[in-house]
Amino acid sequence: MSETSANVSAASAAGARPLLQVNEIAVHFGGIVALDGVSFDVPEGAILGLIGPNGAGKTTLFNCLSRLYIPNSGDILFKGQSILHTPPHKIADIGIGRTFQNLALFSTMSVLDNVMVGCHSRSKSDFVSNAFRLPWVSREEKWLQEIAWELIDYLELGDVAHTPAGGLPFGVQKRVELARAIASEPKLLLLDEPAGGLNHDEVEELADTIRQIGHDRDITVLLVEHHMSLVMAVSDIVVAIDFGRKIGEGTPAEVQQNPEVIRAYLGTSD
Repeated sequence: MSETSANVSAASAAGARPLLQVNEIAVHFGGIVALDGVSFDVPEGAILGLIGPNGAGKTTLFNCLSRLYIPNSGDILFKGQSILHTPPHKIADIGIGRTFQNLALFSTMSVLDNVMVGCHSRSKSDFVSNAFRLPWVSREEKWLQEIAWELIDYLELGDVAHTPAGGLPFGVQKRVELARAIASEPKLLLLDEPAGGLNHDEVEELADTIRQIGHDRDITVLLVEHHMSLVMAVSDIVVAIDFGRKIGEGTPAEVQQNPEVIRAYLGTSD
């Protein structure tokens, strides 16, 4: 058992409250049921992999967690408090960071500036303070830049720190987005298809990076990914959904042997 798995098991055995609780979430788009009463918990310190075939409802659930969608019913608790009344622009403030399936970088801005954008939730400045360039604003800007540089070094982006993000190789852009996501110092990191477009070597490096981030920075990770080898390699818990319903939950080994999961992916339980 990995160190993270041992910690998760110990926390569960002690009855610790999960960091994230998804309770009976349902989302309907007209007559289409995207999510149908999905529930699961994410223990603090865990890496949870959310899997399912295309159209299963994974991204819909992520968009509910990010407050981009409003569920028709159910609740989502973070640190024991409902987030359903939290505005989308305040999600980073409460400790939830996210990457996107389609890169959302500022292509003409440098890597450094992109990462500094991720620090905005830690800034205390306002329009008036910035306009008058009060001394404390300059000190804060220097502090935020130090945070950005630390993350750039941590994810080995120093050689491209002053390069516009849009011209970088896809795998490097993925690391830039990851650096920006953890710049807000989240307690929960939502990773939406982080391995999309990466080659085999890059996927292996990503797996190491995800594990290291969780360990070094005390970040709980919720991962949506089609790349099964990545999910099974890094996850402590795997939740499988299909047609908006949860069809399996457990360790990677348990979910891989689940007849409903096998049927969803292969069309048979034989």
